[in-house]
Amino acid sequence: MDYTYFMLPLTVLKESEKGSDSSGSFASFKSVKIYRMHLVGSIAAIEINSETKGGYLILDDSFSTILVHFQSNLFRGIDQFKKGELVEILGDIDTYNDTITLSMSNIKKIDLSRYCFNKIESIKNMRLLK
Repeated sequence: MDYTYFMLPLTVLKESEKGSDSSGSFASFKSVKIYRMHLVGSIAAIEINSETKGGYLILDDSFSTILVHFQSNLFRGIDQFKKGELVEILGDIDTYNDTITLSMSNIKKIDLSRYCFNKIESIKNMRLLK
């Protein structure tokens, strides 16, 4: 089965194997291929190239961390995001230096109540992967 799962904890990626096929890169967890993920967490670090506005950030969801990279043409206001802010990110599974990463396709700031809601949902969604 191939799925796009939204709202899963990052520990899913730490326990999965990476792969790729004609549909793109994926993380395989309990025989399920995950191509895209919807994550919430705080920005642990952010690096933006001042010329291209591309770069990366480290997302911390309190279970684990992940490297999230982005291209400038998608995010005009990326320089408004700061370390420590709570964010919601949607992205495609990717690999970099033999590690699973995320290629960001959307980001938005969230408040603590949205963070808590998504955190509870991500833990509940783990049951879907039995």
